[in-house]
Order: sequence, then structure tokens, then C-alpha cells
Amino acid sequence: MPHPEDKIYLNALNVLFANNFSTLFSLLSTEKSAKQIWDSLSSPQRRNIDPLIEWRRLKENKIDFILKADKEYPKLLKEISYAPFGLYVKGKVPNEMPAIAVVGTRKVSSYGKLVTEKLVQELVQYNFTIISGLAYGVDSIAHQTVLENRGQTIAVLGSGINNIFPSINKKLAQEITKDGALISEYSSQAPALKQYFPWRNRIISGLCLATIVIEAPEKSGALITARFALDQDREVFAIPGSIFSKNSIGPHNLIKQGAKLVSQVEDILEELNIQYSLPIIKDVPDLKFDSKEEEKIYQLLSKANPLPIDKIIESSNLSPKEVLAILSFLELKGFIKNIDGSNYVKQI
Repeated sequence: MPHPEDKIYLNALNVLFANNFSTLFSLLSTEKSAKQIWDSLSSPQRRNIDPLIEWRRLKENKIDFILKADKEYPKLLKEISYAPFGLYVKGKVPNEMPAIAVVGTRKVSSYGKLVTEKLVQELVQYNFTIISGLAYGVDSIAHQTVLENRGQTIAVLGSGINNIFPSINKKLAQEITKDGALISEYSSQAPALKQYFPWRNRIISGLCLATIVIEAPEKSGALITARFALDQDREVFAIPGSIFSKNSIGPHNLIKQGAKLVSQVEDILEELNIQYSLPIIKDVPDLKFDSKEEEKIYQLLSKANPLPIDKIIESSNLSPKEVLAILSFLELKGFIKNIDGSNYVKQI
């Protein structure tokens, strides 16, 4: 077990070099301990940072700091090149569950949203931990879908845990920590710097057996994660899309380079040699309808193909006012989901 002093001074160094992480990584690659490195710095270099105050701040915010020598450090992550010296963790890292990364573009299409929700829901049924980066688009949808299906998810941040980026995802981050975790290698108050995000992607892939790329343009952070996964000798899966969509360029290029094409969750399970005859089904609410009209509209929908509202009105033989009211009630019950404002799919 590492000496507690190691953690205190390593945390202080992380705070000190928050804007120059590459320098810190270089210093920690030497034979010196974190305390020796700290002691070698002059007073002006330390910028009045008090290691003990910074350590107490971590404890007050219920943030754990684990080193590679700790038993809590994720086993798969230890295997990669340039594994983080330490990880800040808020919540619980479910080491006993297999993990898979789900990544993709911030500008996700309705197709990408639907695919992400479907795959993640099914992976949760097979007891996978879903790992992503808390960004807009595919990342946020993946995390949210896990929560809706009572699974466990981990968000790997490109900033400090007390500096959630994008800020709109603060509430989502709080929900994640209830059964999953937020992870960062940067000090708790570290800003969300542009150079942090590509480097943190090695942690996303390093925690996982495999990485799934949903949608990604030709230049995308998701493709950086896929490259890290390949370098780490982990599986890479890609979702095919329309040849007319820029979001399909990344996955299609990955498939050309040997990534496994995925059209259903069974493709993933087969490649990972995981039995899938009896998935672990999470509890779902009973389907109790308040009227025959509610049940009729619910049965018109499917999980895979969004149905436009005009088609629902046409097929139900009900007035637009009645259909809108029933759709609202079904959505409030969690039975259906609205896609892009005017299309609906079954949620359960």
C-alpha cells in the first residue's frame, strides 16, 4: 500500500501543474517520490499551495485519490502504456463488472441517438458497465440511458471533478455518482483545457474490454479513443450509417481498417466470447394502460423505428388532439420516448 504522504504530495503537484500536465508527467517519470519533487521546488514555484489544505479539500468533497499501487485501481487500466499515476474518483468504480466504452460525435443525429439508446440498454441487461466522456451528444445519451435502465456508468473527465464540463451536465454527473463514478487524472479544480481531452481518451479505452464508435466525422475525439483502444490491444466496434452522412465517415473507415461491424448487440457479445442466451433483465414498470386508446397507440410503436405523429394519427383513427394527449401521458409514464419532437418509439 502507498504511504498516505505520497498521495498528499502528488495531489499538491497535480494542483500546482494543473495547466502544464505534461511537465508533471515528466517529473513523475523520475525515480523521485512526490514529496521529494515537492521539496525540491522553491517557495515561489509552489505558489503558496499548502498540500494538507488541498488534501482536506478532497476529503470534504468526498473525492478519493487512488494510486497504481492501490487495490482499488482498475486492473485493466494498469496494463496500458502511460497509465495514470493516480486517479481522482467520486463514486464507486465497479471493478467486478466488464466494461465497454460507448463514444461518438457531439452532433449526434436522431439515428445515432436511437442506436446509442438501443445498444446501451441491451448492454446494461448483460451487466456491462458503460464508460464514456460526459460530452454532448453520444456520451451524454449513453450515460443517461444507463441511468434510466438502472445500470452502472463511469464518466472519464477532461477536467477536474469539481469543474464539470460541459456545465450543463452537472446534474447528470451527480446522478452518475450514485451507482457509478466520475474519474479524472487531473486535480479536482483543474480547468477543462483543450489538450486534456484527447489524452484522457486513453483512460476511457484503457478501462474497457472494447470501444464502440456510434457516429463520428472524419476528425473526431471518438476516433482518437478508437486508436488508443487498438494500441492497447482492445477490441473496436463500429456502427454503420448512411453513406450520405458525415457522421458515418469515421465508423466506415474503422470498418475498412478491420473494426467489427455491429448491427446488433449479439455481434459484440460473440466477439467478446460472452454468452447471451439469458441476459440479465433489469426490473421494468408494469404496462398498465388507462384506456384502450392508450394501449392502441402504444402497440402502433416499435423500439427500433421512430413513427411520425401524422402516421400515428392516421393509423389510430383518433383526432390529433386525442393523440397528442395520449402520447403525452404515455411519455410521462416512461412507456414511450419522443425523438426529434415529432417521432415516437417505445421506451419499454
